[in-house]
Amino acid sequence: MDTGKKLRFLRENIMFYLIGFSLILGMKYLYSKASCDDLRWILGPTARWVEILTDIPFRYEPGMGYANHGLRFLIAPSCSGVQFLIITAAMLIFSFSHSVGDCSVKVHIPGIALGFGWIVVSLLLSYVSTVFVNGLRIVVAIYLPWLFERTGVFRGLFTPDRLHTVIGVVVYFAALLTIYRLTGLLFDRFQGAEKDSTSASILGRCLSPVFWYFFMVLGIPFLNRILHGSSDSFTDFAFLVTLCCGLVLLFYSMTFGIYRRIRRRS
Repeated sequence: MDTGKKLRFLRENIMFYLIGFSLILGMKYLYSKASCDDLRWILGPTARWVEILTDIPFRYEPGMGYANHGLRFLIAPSCSGVQFLIITAAMLIFSFSHSVGDCSVKVHIPGIALGFGWIVVSLLLSYVSTVFVNGLRIVVAIYLPWLFERTGVFRGLFTPDRLHTVIGVVVYFAALLTIYRLTGLLFDRFQGAEKDSTSASILGRCLSPVFWYFFMVLGIPFLNRILHGSSDSFTDFAFLVTLCCGLVLLFYSMTFGIYRRIRRRS
């Protein structure tokens, strides 16, 4: 892309990127200040979804979250999934706003209207995806430790905190890759593009979700530790997150590599 095209691309999309950036900063700030009661808009639907999946009842405890005292399990504000919502919204807005502009000619709607519409759609998709994915993560977090304890699998390898981190990273990161992939396929179909060529890099297609996940989960906390002079150890957490994401990416690449081979033969 030459300089003229880059400038035109930036001119056409800079407003949507600035709005997206402002929304992300605003959500991060509000989440950092939110109380448990402030987060009932996402904790409540998530708890209801977990009840549907497991038939395990949860009751709201003011100032704490949704609890099941029999299981000693609490869906607390830290389990709300708001960070995943922010990551998903950032990925959708910054990765596809320019594609929405390309669609304006086909649907005969001004690009600026479609751009604002896509921002709204991105926020709605992020919210629905967060409730759905977070509910699945909580179900896994309920049953997997019980299964490990009963079978003795990985005994001594995972502490409860480490297992909780592994479950969250694997479920959220895999979901982020899937959301990005499906959204990209929808835009390709609408635009009549055939971007899933055999020469395309599978890992190259994951750059956007990888960037936003690592930036939000590791980058911002790392910068906060530097700015505030925190002495907390960050290395173990960063290593575990990187290892889990690497394994998910490996599985993702192998899966789509096999799919492409089958497609090529057929």
